[in-house]
Amino acid sequence: MKSKNGSCTFFQKMIDELVHFAKYDPELSEGIRWLDTQAQKKGISFYDMAFDVLYRHEIESKAKKWMRDRN
Repeated sequence: MKSKNGSCTFFQKMIDELVHFAKYDPELSEGIRWLDTQAQKKGISFYDMAFDVLYRHEIESKAKKWMRDRN
């Protein structure tokens, strides 16, 4: 994450906790490795990649809910 404000620090700590917990969860560990590989391929930080994936997921979830509610 580029800025160093409070919400950015909170996000980084949250991701750090997930990384720490991954040693107890093989599926999470695999996801963390995938994120790291993708971040390296794109030339961005691991935190930026995690944010992008979570943000994209949130947008897609809201779009699907909007479509369900619309119909």
